[in-house]
Amino acid sequence: MGTVYVIFQLDTEDFVTPEADDVLLDLAEIFEKYGIRASFAVVGEKARALRRRGRWDVIRALRAHDIAYQSNYHSLHPTIAEQLRDSGWEDGVKLVIEREGPGLRDLEEIFGQRPSAYIQPGGDWAPQVPYAMRELGIQVYADGIFEPQPHWFCGVLAIRYALHFDERRASEPSYLSEVKTRFEELYRSLREEGGVIVVVLHPCMLRTEEFWDAVNFARGAMPAQPRPAPLCREEVYRARLKTFEKFVAFVAEHEEVKVITYRELPDMYRDPVVELSQDDLRVLARRLLERPSFHVIGDKPVSLADAFYALSLSLKAYRDRGVLPQRIVPPLVLGPLEEPMELEKGFQVRVRDVVDAAARAHSELINIRAVPSSIRVGSGEVGPLSFLLAMARAYLILVKGGEGYVEVPALSELLDFREYNFKSRVASQWSWVIFPEGFRSYRILRLTLLQLWTLKPAIARSLNT
Repeated sequence: MGTVYVIFQLDTEDFVTPEADDVLLDLAEIFEKYGIRASFAVVGEKARALRRRGRWDVIRALRAHDIAYQSNYHSLHPTIAEQLRDSGWEDGVKLVIEREGPGLRDLEEIFGQRPSAYIQPGGDWAPQVPYAMRELGIQVYADGIFEPQPHWFCGVLAIRYALHFDERRASEPSYLSEVKTRFEELYRSLREEGGVIVVVLHPCMLRTEEFWDAVNFARGAMPAQPRPAPLCREEVYRARLKTFEKFVAFVAEHEEVKVITYRELPDMYRDPVVELSQDDLRVLARRLLERPSFHVIGDKPVSLADAFYALSLSLKAYRDRGVLPQRIVPPLVLGPLEEPMELEKGFQVRVRDVVDAAARAHSELINIRAVPSSIRVGSGEVGPLSFLLAMARAYLILVKGGEGYVEVPALSELLDFREYNFKSRVASQWSWVIFPEGFRSYRILRLTLLQLWTLKPAIARSLNT
């Protein structure tokens, strides 16, 4: 039996409706009653609004909990994705750091703790954000296009909520039973191996009938004076709050789960940097030829970027010293930062030409800290995925002491792992009501697919304790 961990994620975002502030006090009281620390995902402007309104009672109450970060301005236009719509990688990362760094500093000043995680506002997805958060010292990225169980993406631990506590339905007599049933289903699916259940709640929606941002900023609107969200009746609010308290009590009293926060999550998973032996690389090379994707070798998760680093360094070492290294530890490198070229037709090339090309590719990788978008091998120019498979074939030949020729295959260079369907996941983000009608971003989609080179599952240190 594994341990199932639960995180209560409270998206603390409504800085327009003053009545939403008091909800936070009621929730803090509930969590204190059951001995639980939650992760309050606070928007920068919400924290500043609490300070402006003199709500030090709320601030003190939240300081007892884990503080996460839900962007600086949430739904104010332009949102992050709107700003990054046509951005490249490096300028996009720079923009995010400049925009979001001040919000992180404000939260740290107001609540006395560095935020533990970045929670994506609505559909405001762009792949530069997780990496920028890593650069800003944030280890966890929550929601968006990810899975309910943690994966590594661009060097951050990426996760998505598994259970939404539906605030508007919480006053219905049948809802408590429904949400308990759903929780038990999730628990049963995880209890053998262990895992994480993130429960998300929007505190403001316990008190209001509509989302504050939909009232003001839907479809690109930017009113000069935002208006508060319409409130529900007091008795409806109390009924919703009571249902949530009963659900918290149910989780707190569940013998087989443990409540944690985002701050504890990274320590539960092994470091994404792994050491690969020659035997590991031999297995990895074979698996890449069967399926070009991330793989778990033994208990070591290996992304495609890890594989490119390890194989290119191995072949470079062979060129320089005549032997393949016994061990390699790939650091974090990004996927291609530019559109990769694609072969129309595969071709044969000498192993020694692959070795020479790998040495050059590895030097470029070290220089740009990313997988090169094109590699010259023999007399041709190829994309990184085609070249990765050529390196895998060359490695397997060299391990046996052979020479000869290998195929450089023609294939699609853009990843979209079938079991995840990231193209659809990215496109689904654009249905967020806050975006202007018809919002799309070719660059965000393409850069996301390119950074899937960094994707790999997170391996628990020990969930079976």
